[in-house]
Amino acid sequence: MQSRNPGQQVTNYLVSTSRAKVWRRPEDHPLLKHTDTAHPALRGKLEEDTFPPRVAEGLPKILSENSEDARTWYYFSPLLNDEPQRTRVLTLLLRQSFAYALPPQAFKEIPHARLEFWPKLPPPPSRLHREGESEPDLLIKLGESAVVLVEAKCLSGVSEFTTYDRKRDQVIRLLDVGSWYARQEGYDCSCLLVLQYGHVQINAEKIINRYAGNPEAIRKALPYREELSDDDFAHLSRGLAFVRWPDPMA
Repeated sequence: MQSRNPGQQVTNYLVSTSRAKVWRRPEDHPLLKHTDTAHPALRGKLEEDTFPPRVAEGLPKILSENSEDARTWYYFSPLLNDEPQRTRVLTLLLRQSFAYALPPQAFKEIPHARLEFWPKLPPPPSRLHREGESEPDLLIKLGESAVVLVEAKCLSGVSEFTTYDRKRDQVIRLLDVGSWYARQEGYDCSCLLVLQYGHVQINAEKIINRYAGNPEAIRKALPYREELSDDDFAHLSRGLAFVRWPDPMA
């Protein structure tokens, strides 16, 4: 445990008020130290998302042992510059999740997929409730065919409400902003994957099942999306998946 008192050993992490280890540098974090710690996406996350000083001395949240972002960076950042590994991992993941939702051309684009970590996506302007930008953990762009939003979970569940709307859960929010982004950027379709690391009992799969295969539930939750057709809502209901991967910190 980190201590600044004279005579006590100084280590490369501290223990937060919630009793979680928080490393002081990405080079010391078990999941980050063998990745590209100089990448702009990771540097941005280190600078913008920090604990309050009283919790963990204002250190970046991604340096916590409980960080979902650290797990996502560990699994996906090596794919940025490794085409064979990118092809293998994404083919398995996307065929498992969206075999019938993604167009055939999207699978052909996997070797050239572009990965964006923690993008900031605005809500559609037709939504009148106050709402800031959404930040999925990963955006996978497959040519001009499709975009796949990935929301990672581990120890904490899917949010069942937003700051300004008690009826808007995180899944429908990401469906909303993802489909709007795809339409604005000229993609044929969008999909949403909730990826859980480990086997902690949380609500992620339950909330995905609230909308998967249920276009009417999506339509009811997005009444202001008047530009979406029956086929669009049907596709959104097919383009939802829950997948579980091992927790690399277990």
